[in-house]
Amino acid sequence: MCLRYVYGFLIQVLEESLVSTIARHLGKASGFSCQPWLSVDIADRHFGSVYRAWFATTLNPQLNGSSSNPLVVYQELDRIVHTNDFNHSRVDQLRVRLSRWISSSSLSSVDIASLLAEIASAPVLAFRPILWKLDLSKIHVTRLISLGQFPDEYQVSDLIAGEIQTMVP
Repeated sequence: MCLRYVYGFLIQVLEESLVSTIARHLGKASGFSCQPWLSVDIADRHFGSVYRAWFATTLNPQLNGSSSNPLVVYQELDRIVHTNDFNHSRVDQLRVRLSRWISSSSLSSVDIASLLAEIASAPVLAFRPILWKLDLSKIHVTRLISLGQFPDEYQVSDLIAGEIQTMVP
């Protein structure tokens, strides 16, 4: 009887670990992320439409900083684009982050050089915001690569189109 109980328990734990999604782990069905158009476009053209994204489990997480709040990031980028604020520090920050991503990628040196030039010369319009809703029930918990500094901040490096719904293009 005892062995049967232990065996049943082990099978249950194994089955749960095989289907343990981020939704189950975090107790939330969805995640929200704001991406600049240029990063999505580069991922589509050079990385087979596989995306790396930080996300929160609410659209407007009150305990996160502004840089980790999808709604605030969307509003900020939207305003920057509509006013063509090419001197805004957020645009510079995004250029640096995109350049680091490309520089550390496995792309050829020719593609890296070309993309770095594209990022450096991209107009403000290329940083227009795209707001995503992520289906966390489709993402296994082992794909969660980072927990951020804020209580509702997470990162996944290998999102695919079937896990993402564009809320605002």
